Amino acid sequence: MLARNSNLLRRLVFAFQGRRNQHTESVVATTKVYELRTYAIWPQHVKEFLSLTSEEFHLRTSQSKLIGYWTSELGGLNEVVHIWEYDSLEHRAQVRANLAGNTEWIQRYFAKILPWMSGQQNSVISVIPGIPLSNSTEKGVYQLQAFTTSPEFPPHAQSAIFKGNKGDHLIGAFRALHGNLNSAILLWKHSSLTAATSLVSEQMKSDDWKRICSGHSKVLVPHKVSPLQ
Repeated sequence: MLARNSNLLRRLVFAFQGRRNQHTESVVATTKVYELRTYAIWPQHVKEFLSLTSEEFHLRTSQSKLIGYWTSELGGLNEVVHIWEYDSLEHRAQVRANLAGNTEWIQRYFAKILPWMSGQQNSVISVIPGIPLSNSTEKGVYQLQAFTTSPEFPPHAQSAIFKGNKGDHLIGAFRALHGNLNSAILLWKHSSLTAATSLVSEQMKSDDWKRICSGHSKVLVPHKVSPLQ
């Protein structure tokens, strides 16, 4: 696993460098985009929010591809986190327009959840070139990490932050296009909660940690509607 992640790091380095050329721009323009959405739910409405999602969320997933849907366990409370895939930002805009005109979606789901939410956040992100999204069929613990770096983040500083320990599985590595720029978003799957915690501990021990402007880690539990379980 360490060797595999080491190979991935070279691509991460390329993604975070300021030396963007015409070829890089064309890659960004032609690859799929993803949206990371986080909803904060009023505590008294979490149960009914998740119940309604179980019953009616097929109305939403019929419109575009859902990568994963989780509830926060550590690092955030009363939150749901979901990641969506789109062919382009234009595709996303068309999906949003379709949903805005979908009476069934609005009446059966969207209008009901609005009063239950205390806040929303979203970021448009792209998969770092050469690091495809992967999956894991084994049971485990999901962890979402977000790191903010400076544009001049040195290449050698990538190694200790972006490599996992034995048993850690990197599901996806993203960079932000809209939202918190100069940031990396990593989605991990671990064999246990202890393994997820160990990853953070090892990262923080590294000399490279001081090169991170800020970071946030959440432990996530997949909801029943999530393709990633």
